[in-house]
Amino acid sequence: MSLVLTKAALAAKDAQSNFQVVKFESYKSKKKEKSENVEQTVQKRPGTQKDMDLKRIRHEIVRFGMSGFDATKKEEAKIALAVSLGAKPPKKEYVNYKELMAKRKEEKQKKEEEKQSMISKSILQRVSKKKKKGPGNDVGHFLSNYGKVNKKDLKKDKSGKGKGGKGPAKKKKKLI
Repeated sequence: MSLVLTKAALAAKDAQSNFQVVKFESYKSKKKEKSENVEQTVQKRPGTQKDMDLKRIRHEIVRFGMSGFDATKKEEAKIALAVSLGAKPPKKEYVNYKELMAKRKEEKQKKEEEKQSMISKSILQRVSKKKKKGPGNDVGHFLSNYGKVNKKDLKKDKSGKGKGGKGPAKKKKKLI
């Protein structure tokens, strides 16, 4: 009996001779090369290295200062440091609505009391200081520039000699 050679049978015979080794190379080596290039560029700029050192020193000083605080102040200092570095500030604590309204009412009353005390102080000061009447404050001085209008002059204008008058004013007779 003769065997019929198929493509699969032919491929199996040639499999050992066609075998190829593939080696996977990681990209980590390329990153190392890039990081070396970055370090060289940083070293080319002399001012940036000093700035980075100053920032680190400031940060370490702040952290050292925080180490002396008690627990609550230390927590507040950490939050303040995080916010200064760009973090979002924490949300405000929950306050009961009734308590909040009572607190606001008290603050409003305090402001009113302060206002009343300021008003009473200002009234006392106003009584002690009298306003001086000078030539600039007097109404008569103001009218001296323009003159005064007499009532007689106004009646003459209405009688017909002025603009818009239609003639002498007529008296009405009363009917009984």
